[in-house]
Amino acid sequence: MSAIPQGVLYLPVMAVWITLAGALINRDRMRVVAPLVVAAVTAVIAAVANMPWLLVPVVLLWLLGLLTMVREHRGESY
Repeated sequence: MSAIPQGVLYLPVMAVWITLAGALINRDRMRVVAPLVVAAVTAVIAAVANMPWLLVPVVLLWLLGLLTMVREHRGESY
């Protein structure tokens, strides 16, 4: 199995950390922040250890956190 270029591994890491920062700034609930924290830690491990198979749970947890955040904010009125 050939190694995936590090640049490809950093993209999901950046997406997760940016979403996590947005959730923390918006003071979202723990059910939004928890999957993003797990995804962020897993993404860092995947990037540092060059384990591309860990990107699957990273992307799934990121989508879960992102969809939960959108669903909660959709209920708010501006």
